[in-house]
Amino acid sequence: MMSNLFDAVLFAGIVAAAGLGIAYLIVGFLPAPESNEEHAKVKYRIENFFFGIGGVVIALVLWLGIIFNS
Repeated sequence: MMSNLFDAVLFAGIVAAAGLGIAYLIVGFLPAPESNEEHAKVKYRIENFFFGIGGVVIALVLWLGIIFNS
């Protein structure tokens, strides 16, 4: 009974992390906002890809938690 509750919490974390990660990856591929400095555009893209990959990795780790909890 309690195991199912723990799996539900992990699944909610997976959905949140994967959703945010994929959203950040999509935003990373969109054109950067207008800026006079090239450094600001590159920083914008790197931040989006970092958070995107981080979100996907967190979702995969939570998925492993569900697998090994069973």
